[in-house]
Amino acid sequence: MNKKLELIFKTLVYNTVVPGGKWSSSAKNYQDFLLRHGIKLSFQLFHQYKYPDNMSPQKFEEQVQSLFFVLTVDSKRIEKPQEYAEMMISETEKISKNNPDIQPLTETEKSEIMHKMCDPIKGLSDSDKEQLVGYIKQKAKTAVTQIVDLFYKVAELNPELMDINLDNASLNDLIEILNGVSYGYAPIDIKYYIENKGNLEQIRKMQRKDEFIKLLGSEPHIFIHPDRIKIMLDEIKKQKMLQNNTERE
Repeated sequence: MNKKLELIFKTLVYNTVVPGGKWSSSAKNYQDFLLRHGIKLSFQLFHQYKYPDNMSPQKFEEQVQSLFFVLTVDSKRIEKPQEYAEMMISETEKISKNNPDIQPLTETEKSEIMHKMCDPIKGLSDSDKEQLVGYIKQKAKTAVTQIVDLFYKVAELNPELMDINLDNASLNDLIEILNGVSYGYAPIDIKYYIENKGNLEQIRKMQRKDEFIKLLGSEPHIFIHPDRIKIMLDEIKKQKMLQNNTERE
């Protein structure tokens, strides 16, 4: 595939899977957020992993998301991007209507989705689109093997990941573990999510996000082991109380 289409492929991956428009870790972001508010936890939310072949965290995340992308992308995403974007917006609106915890899309967000879906494809001929779809399908043929190999390479460098019960692990479980690693989520939190995700309602309840919002105006936006949630909230309350007492003196 020519370099123009290779660049478009990377842009599609980036625009599709990266929140906030940059490679980042929500675990580190929230840890930094706490520090800016004078809150220092007794443990690290953000876990620094070792990556195969001395990859940077950004390069590792790009590799994981590229493999996930080629396995899940709908060819319509490339062949008819505007129709695909409209479908995405419609599906998101249906979800927000049925789930009060999810805010409906603003007009600005809808416009951003449309641009992200359509802009990378602008100027491509039908022949280019056909070649790009073919390239992605070819990459998908080896993606499953690459995901499995990548997982075991990462687990060898970070043996704490093998504490996760993988007896009935699916390919999606391995992808979610690799995603957790790329985002810097702690092994204990990844293990908790993977082994309990069959009951997402209970997991969400145990995150106690309303308490975080009441205390600091923002929730962690990651799944965290309930034991660590309790420690976090206790420490935040104590440190906020100390801050308030200091301000009054």
